[in-house]
Amino acid sequence: MLVRYYHDDLRKVMVEHLGSLEILRVDAASLEKVLCDFFVKNNIPWQNLVCLLMDSCAVMRGSKTGLETRIHQHCPNLLDVDGDSCHHIHNAAKKFSEGFDGYLERLFSDLQVDHQWSPDQVMYLKEVTMILNLPVSSPQRGFVNHRWLSAYDASMATHAMMPAYQVLYYGFLSTADKELYKEPLESIFTKHNVNQTARARVEVVQDKLAKKGMTPQGRERKKRICQKLWHEETTTVLQLSLYKGVLAILKDYVMIFQLSPRALRELVLEDHMLLPSKDVYVGQEADTFRSQNPKHALLVPFLASVRKAYITTAVYLQKKLPLNSPTLIALSALDPLLRGHSQATLQLKRLSAMLNHLLPEDQDLSRELVQFSVDLTLPRYKEGDGMVDWWGHVFHQPGKYPALSALAKCCLSIFHGPRVESSFSLMNEIIDQRSGNMNVETFNAIQTAKYVLQSRGQTAVQMFERSDVKFGEVDRIMCRNINNAAATYNKKLRERQLQHRGYGHTCSAQQAKKQAAEKEKQARLRHSSGESFSLQDVVNDGPSPEEEVVHHKQPDPGEAEEAYHSDVEAHGIALDDDLPHITLTSENFSLSGLCEKLCVLLKFFTVQ
Repeated sequence: MLVRYYHDDLRKVMVEHLGSLEILRVDAASLEKVLCDFFVKNNIPWQNLVCLLMDSCAVMRGSKTGLETRIHQHCPNLLDVDGDSCHHIHNAAKKFSEGFDGYLERLFSDLQVDHQWSPDQVMYLKEVTMILNLPVSSPQRGFVNHRWLSAYDASMATHAMMPAYQVLYYGFLSTADKELYKEPLESIFTKHNVNQTARARVEVVQDKLAKKGMTPQGRERKKRICQKLWHEETTTVLQLSLYKGVLAILKDYVMIFQLSPRALRELVLEDHMLLPSKDVYVGQEADTFRSQNPKHALLVPFLASVRKAYITTAVYLQKKLPLNSPTLIALSALDPLLRGHSQATLQLKRLSAMLNHLLPEDQDLSRELVQFSVDLTLPRYKEGDGMVDWWGHVFHQPGKYPALSALAKCCLSIFHGPRVESSFSLMNEIIDQRSGNMNVETFNAIQTAKYVLQSRGQTAVQMFERSDVKFGEVDRIMCRNINNAAATYNKKLRERQLQHRGYGHTCSAQQAKKQAAEKEKQARLRHSSGESFSLQDVVNDGPSPEEEVVHHKQPDPGEAEEAYHSDVEAHGIALDDDLPHITLTSENFSLSGLCEKLCVLLKFFTVQ
C-alpha cells in the first residue's frame, strides 16, 4: 500500500510506503478485513482517506461486492476517481493491435526467443550492428504480452535494428533465396558505408550461422523470421511505421477533446465522420510509401486494417474512459490556467462539497474562492510549469486561503499514475531466489526506507548528514528508536509464539512453563488412577495444531532472525504405510478396555 500526501516543509507531493501485508486468500472480503485491521492497529481514521486508486478488476472495483464498494461503508465520502487509467491505455493499445492479427507481436516474440538461449548469435548480432553503425538493442528485452505498451518499445527497437536483423538472418536463407536477395543486401552495405574488410567478416559470420545446429522448433522459428524480414519486408516496415506513430500517442497520453464529455461519450462513429484512407495517419515511412505507391497491391488491405484498428480503439476508449465523471470534471478546476474563469470557481465549490468533512469549519470558502480568482499577487502560471510548485505559493500565504489550501492539498494528493505497479519493480530488487524466505516485517521495513529516500531524492548519508560530526546536534529520537528496535522486534516475536501456544499476549515465559508443568502433572494423575477420560482431554492436553514443540536443547524459534510461522496443515505426524493404523471410535473409554483391544489386535498380528 502506498500513500500520497503534500509535505508542507518540502513543498512537494510525497509518495511513501504505508505498509505491506501478507494475504493468503485474495478476495474482496479478505482484503477488506486486512485493511480494517491495519487502520485500527495504526490508529488511522477512515475520514482521512480521500480516494483509492486500483486497477479495474472485479475484486477491486466490482460495483456490487468489490473492495472499493466495501470500503465505502467505512468511508462514505470516498471520491470515485475511476481505476488506473494506464490500464485503459494499455488495453486500448491491445485493441489497436488486434486488427493486424498479432503480425508484429509474433515477430517480436520470435526474435526474443531466438536470441535468449543463443549467446553466440547475440554476439554476432552486436558485431553486425557495430559494422553497420546502428544503435545496439537487445532483442531479449522485446515484446512482453502482459506489459504496458511494450509493443511500442519493441517496434522502435526492431525498426532501428531492421538492417542488422536482415544481414544476420541472411545466413539462414536457402541458397536460392540468398541469390534472390543478394542485390538488396548489397544496397544495405552501400547505404551504411560498409567497406570490403567488414563485408568479408559479415560473410564469415553468415557462414557460421548457416552451419549452426538447430532443433526442429528453432528451424521453424528462423523460417518465420526470415519470411517477415525478407519475403514480407514491405508489410513489416509499414506496420512498424504505424506502431511507432500511433502507439506513441497512446503512450504520451495527451488527449484533447473538442466536444463536451457527454457528447463525446454518446458519440456514434459513422463512415461519413471518419477520414478517408488517404488522409489517415499511418506514420512517417508508411505515409511516404502511400504517396509514392498509391496503387500498390499491399496498400489496400493495409489501410483497411488501419481503419478497423482506429474504430475498434475509439469504441473501447469511449466505453472505458470516465469521460463524464463529475469528480474528474471538478478536479480539472485545479489547473492554474483556469483561475479567474467562472466555471472554475463553480467546480471548486462542487469539489468542496465532496470533501467538506476535511475542510476547516470556521472558514468561509466561498469568500476565499472569489478572492482567489482576482488575486493579482499570485505568480503567473506558464504552460509547462509544475502545478504543485505553483499551488505552493498559495499554501504559504499565512491565513489568506486556509480552506482553499486544505482543499487543494487533498486533491493534489490523489494518485493518477501506476505507482503501485512500479513498487513491484522495487520488490524484485529486494526479493529474489536468495531472499525468498524473507518475512513480511523485514520487507515492510525495507520498502518504507526505500520510499522515504526516493521521495526526497536523497541517499541515507545525505538525509542524516551533519555538518559537524563531532559537535553537531544528534537526533535523539532516532538514536532511541535504533537502540529499542531489536528489543521491540524480539518482543513481538515472543508474543506471537506465545499466542500460537495458547498462552495469550500477557503471559510471561515463567508463567508459561508453570502452566505446562501443571498440565503434565494432571495428566500423570489421571494415568496412575486409571480413571476414564475423553478424547477431548487428549486433544486439549498438549500442543495445539498451530503450536511448535521445542525439544530439549533445541534453539528457540523466537531467537531466529526471521519470524517463525507455524505450518498449520502439516501439524499431523505422518504414519508409515507398513504400520497398522488404530482408529478410536468411542469418545469415552477406560484404560482396561483399551488394553483388552490392544491384546486382541496383538494376537491377530501374531497369527498373521
